[in-house]
Amino acid sequence: MTSLYLPTRREFLRGSASLVTSAMWLPSMMRTKPLEGRLRLASIGVGGMGSSDLGQFLGHPNIDVVAMCDIDAANLAGAAKRAPGTATFVDWREMLEKMGEGIDAVNVATPDHTHAPASMAAIQMGKHVYCQKPLTHSVYEARQLRLAAAKHKVVTQMGIQIHSHTAYRTAVKIVRDGTLGKIKEVHSWSNKGWGYEGAKPVASEVPKGVDWDKWIGTAPMRPYASGHYHPGNWRKWCDFGCGTMGDMGIHILDPVASAIGLGLPTSIVSASKLSPPMDSHAMSNQVEYTFAGTEYVVPGFKLTWYDGNMSPDKTDWPVENLPGQGSMFIGEKGYMLLPHIADPQLLPAADFKDYEIPTQAGANHYHLWADACLGEGQTTAGFDYAGPLTEVLLLGVIANRFPTQRLEFDAEKLAITNFAEADQLLRREYREGWEVSGL
Repeated sequence: MTSLYLPTRREFLRGSASLVTSAMWLPSMMRTKPLEGRLRLASIGVGGMGSSDLGQFLGHPNIDVVAMCDIDAANLAGAAKRAPGTATFVDWREMLEKMGEGIDAVNVATPDHTHAPASMAAIQMGKHVYCQKPLTHSVYEARQLRLAAAKHKVVTQMGIQIHSHTAYRTAVKIVRDGTLGKIKEVHSWSNKGWGYEGAKPVASEVPKGVDWDKWIGTAPMRPYASGHYHPGNWRKWCDFGCGTMGDMGIHILDPVASAIGLGLPTSIVSASKLSPPMDSHAMSNQVEYTFAGTEYVVPGFKLTWYDGNMSPDKTDWPVENLPGQGSMFIGEKGYMLLPHIADPQLLPAADFKDYEIPTQAGANHYHLWADACLGEGQTTAGFDYAGPLTEVLLLGVIANRFPTQRLEFDAEKLAITNFAEADQLLRREYREGWEVSGL
């Protein structure tokens, strides 16, 4: 599949040069020996989605899970029972250093703020990486991971597993075939509300078996607060997650990006009703993106995202009800409703009654990556694709912090050129002692 964005030579050199900053933490440069039919995997984060990932990898006939890491002793103990004899760690940095040449590939399934540092460290050691979505917590991190993966020639995949589902593959095929004509607009939405508008969290005792310092990792230190961060609500907080867009937008915008060769936006504006709280994401958001044209869209194409209580106006659409999550593609010849997760529907139905939908076969997204690591086939959500898609998503997250302020984005310079306060959010500083070379 065609990449969303290719680096200029100047950009590649600029990104690559930053990978050798000696003052930052850098693992030993140990490349693995050639693979001989089996993939030795280390898992970083084995609770929640990490537990699901682990199950998928344990189900692959040619994967040996040889190491795992988690800051929660209960998560780690439970996962270790599923893979007896696996080496266990609390600190992913220690795991990478000690395992060295004993691993070929790494799965990263932590909260968002640890995705980039753990993935970058593994890539710089020559390890293949499967990283959960969204790929990173900042736009700069997404750019740097893409450059690093290309530099080190490792096999990568972002954990947007529906990317390989038959429904999403079929929708992409329909658009690419020109069935709808050129696309005029896409509206995408989720009724989830990963935001927080309550009282300031109250500090409480860290649960036994949880290493809070290592959970915080690269983020600014703050006290543990029961019910707010670990294990389940970190997506709500700016230091750790990316709100509803980071949770669901990265999934739902994926087939849009794949179908129309989305690229990176030239401008972004949020129509969210209120500015979000200082430390957390808003409960409801609406973002409109403007892109340069592609062969699949009309001039002036617009993409709009909605979440929480905000949703598109379907008054003129040939549909009575919308699913809680999905996209509507509006083309020159008709509409396509793509629920998350269900088969695409072409509308008005009468106009497409004789059309035979070109159903595409699905595949196991995890196993496609493992097979590619072993030299069989290629991934289609590698960091060459996932990096730019994540940039699109995270630019929307930034826009939501400044409702009504149009942000002009220069992709080559990686800069928001007209609003300094937003430009500062493209990159974040890592906590002292947690710096990682290249980020």
